[in-house]
Amino acid sequence: MSTVKPTKLLILEHDENDLELLLYELKKGALHFIPKIVENKEQFGNALVDFCPDIILSDYSLPGFDGVSAFRMKQEICPDVPFIIVSGTIGEENAVELIKNGVTDYAIKDKLFTVIPKIKRALNEANERMEKAVAEQDLRNSQRQLAEAQRISKIGSWELGEKGEVIACSDELYRILDMGEDTPLTYELFLSFVHPDDKDIVLKAQQKTVETGSTEPVQFRIISATGVEKYIEGRGSRRLDAYGISFIGTCQDVTEKVKAEQQLASYSEQIAREREEHQRKLVRASIESQERERAEIGRELHDNINQILAVTKAYIEASLQEKDMQEELAQRSINNLQLAINEIRKISKSLVPPVMDKNGLIDSVQDLIENIRLVNPFAINFMYEKEQLRNITPQQQLALYRIVQEQFNNIIKHAQAHNVSIELFEKNNFIDLWIKDDGKGFDPKERRKGVGLSNILSRIELFDGKLEVISSKGQGCTIKVHVPKMSKEVA
Repeated sequence: MSTVKPTKLLILEHDENDLELLLYELKKGALHFIPKIVENKEQFGNALVDFCPDIILSDYSLPGFDGVSAFRMKQEICPDVPFIIVSGTIGEENAVELIKNGVTDYAIKDKLFTVIPKIKRALNEANERMEKAVAEQDLRNSQRQLAEAQRISKIGSWELGEKGEVIACSDELYRILDMGEDTPLTYELFLSFVHPDDKDIVLKAQQKTVETGSTEPVQFRIISATGVEKYIEGRGSRRLDAYGISFIGTCQDVTEKVKAEQQLASYSEQIAREREEHQRKLVRASIESQERERAEIGRELHDNINQILAVTKAYIEASLQEKDMQEELAQRSINNLQLAINEIRKISKSLVPPVMDKNGLIDSVQDLIENIRLVNPFAINFMYEKEQLRNITPQQQLALYRIVQEQFNNIIKHAQAHNVSIELFEKNNFIDLWIKDDGKGFDPKERRKGVGLSNILSRIELFDGKLEVISSKGQGCTIKVHVPKMSKEVA
């Protein structure tokens, strides 16, 4: 019975707390791996040689060392190994530049739930590159094997006398030129088929063959007897035998190959541009989300908790002066401290992801709805198929939970809705999440650039999903999320 080979994971990290969180996320993601932990340049260099990792996770900033230097070391020793930056300080420009320079991907430390999908995607892409390299080598071998057959069936051959007279030519050469075999072929007639802009190439190759006895393959165009432009690769050499000097050679029709290469080059440029733009959008959305969360936390701390603590401080100071009010002021201080504790717990709960393995997606969404109902007046209707959704991976459950959370934030802040409905179901190995409100709506073309929808879109794209936004002013809003189901058994 065959077993799945564990992934050899090299981790470059010096902070024990960050390392502990990262390892926890990796284990929670059911990744079958063997870790190797290093924290400086010397250990990292030794591990590249001795440990031979399948993938590398590296912090961006370390004492006396950094992720960029680590990536360069990796490129010299094992350039095909995927390299993912895991950092809490990397900026958008740095992230885009690193990816352009060859870094496989990056993850933000306070969003470690993205690490497992990125690792799996990087390993899949590395395997595909390896398979592609093997396939390309097989193709080259096949091309060498086909060369013999092509000389008989697909490559036209010719022989010229010392004075340029045609001694012989193959039927294939007639086919390439789209000529009838009843028409005598002469060297002058052949030159008349050569594209005017390429005649100099053919004449120079002919002269080199006469002077040196052979010529390197040359590529030129012809316009056949039927007016079709073709790309030809020609070869020639001089032969000396008992009958005197003659010249032999071949003409191969390489039109399909040349056009395919031109089309592939065009596609490659287009894909590279689209990939770079896609990476920029993901980086921008991720960083904007991080900054928004920080700003919200800062406002809560300053405007709410800080004020509570300031009043508590005043109570305590007053109690030192007003002996007869000490008991009342102490009680008020205790009440305020409890209030501050509750507010901090509320902030923490909104930031810490629910443990999906324990609670499940449906229970976590229901808890979120109950908390929202306590402070918001709109009605919420939640429809779901719990049994079908039970077997989803924790990473995908968390992504769907965050999408619900994000859209509720949008509804609370902007929609002024009276009713909200949520539908969550699985069909044909796809998960569909619909969230609808009867609020004031908006123009999706204007709001699509907003941070909230960008955050939702970036989470969906991690799982190759799609987002549809249906809204207009005064008509509410519906978002439809459609993602392939990732089951625990295959994750």
